[in-house]
Amino acid sequence: MNDNAKPQATAPVLLGPQMLENPYPIYHMLQSNAPVYWAEPLKTWVITRHADVVSVLKDKRFSNQRPSPIGNQFHDAKYQRLFELIPRVMLRRDDPDHARLRKLIGHEFGRTRIEDYSDRIGVLVDEFLQAGLAKGEMDFLTELAIPLPITVIFEFLGLPLEDHRQVKAWCDDLSSIAIGLVGPVDRDMVDRCLESLEGFEAYLRRRIEILKIKPDGSLLSNLVQAAQAGEHLDFEEVIANFLLLLVAGNETTTALLTNGLAALLENPAQLAKLRADPALAPQAVEEFLRFDSPVQYVLRRAAEDIEIGGQVIGKDQTVMAVLAAAGRDPEVIENAEELDIARQRCPHVGFGSGAHVCLGLQLARLEARIVFDRIARLPQTITLESGTLKHGSIYNLRCYESLPIRLAS
Repeated sequence: MNDNAKPQATAPVLLGPQMLENPYPIYHMLQSNAPVYWAEPLKTWVITRHADVVSVLKDKRFSNQRPSPIGNQFHDAKYQRLFELIPRVMLRRDDPDHARLRKLIGHEFGRTRIEDYSDRIGVLVDEFLQAGLAKGEMDFLTELAIPLPITVIFEFLGLPLEDHRQVKAWCDDLSSIAIGLVGPVDRDMVDRCLESLEGFEAYLRRRIEILKIKPDGSLLSNLVQAAQAGEHLDFEEVIANFLLLLVAGNETTTALLTNGLAALLENPAQLAKLRADPALAPQAVEEFLRFDSPVQYVLRRAAEDIEIGGQVIGKDQTVMAVLAAAGRDPEVIENAEELDIARQRCPHVGFGSGAHVCLGLQLARLEARIVFDRIARLPQTITLESGTLKHGSIYNLRCYESLPIRLAS
């Protein structure tokens, strides 16, 4: 046990199989008994109270630059590239590097340009829903929640849509490492990640060579031009951060859409409330982010000894700030275990907080708002097909493996 840790009568089994389906009882137990908890098997501090999570996210003494917990387990030379490139994403950098990269990429994600995609997103949502209506049923995950974000982010970033299946497969393999993973992994998983990284990198380098000669005004093209001009950006950073944008731009939005509709179908009164007043869609999206956060936690490293919640986090120790637990903190949110799409105060941290708040939050919000507005206006009833829903196997990206629904007049 860590010398600073408070002994617990019953140690929770963090990241065990039961947490895939419902992690919230464990989060609640930690909030009530050990809000700053040393998880010895993970060698990590687990932070669950809203105020403490926000404090960690905003305190620059908690660094994003940290050794990979996976890299510490696999020292083979062949994995070197995997554990060299991933830390170059801006999500894993501190200032001034983080500020430099965010400034270069961030202007492309400004609200004005994002809003320009409203009509296009609406057309796509209508197409996907109409295809489901024609059959009377659909797997919402595979027939809308996956293809919508991947289509939008491909068009936004400037990649040929015909490549989306292969690129998504690479991103699926790399998502756990790109987003941040704590917990058991095996060599087969790391080998698959390495193979996908090699495929993705070769693909992107081919695209970069084309754009060097024929710029097209896309985000990737603009980054390539900036790197060529020596504007504080190199091609390694272009590759690493483009991977991050692809993963964050489709995986997390897919989870937001899927978790949100599942929550509505499991709470019929809330679905009826949204259908009665589609204008609630923006509030509903914020509530979905609070109620069942796609990204469950983020990791930080203490750059010095830091006291939080009565415990001393030692220098270089890892902190897991649990966003999903913060969203259900009863000290901050009234009736935190209940879904309420008309909630007036919804202080979630589903997109993070502080300097590293999600760069694509406006795009994710726009996609989700349009999807749930369209769902609210459908004349058909929407019901969940019989059967048990099951979550995917990545702890830090909470999403169902499928969401079969029936659409009937």
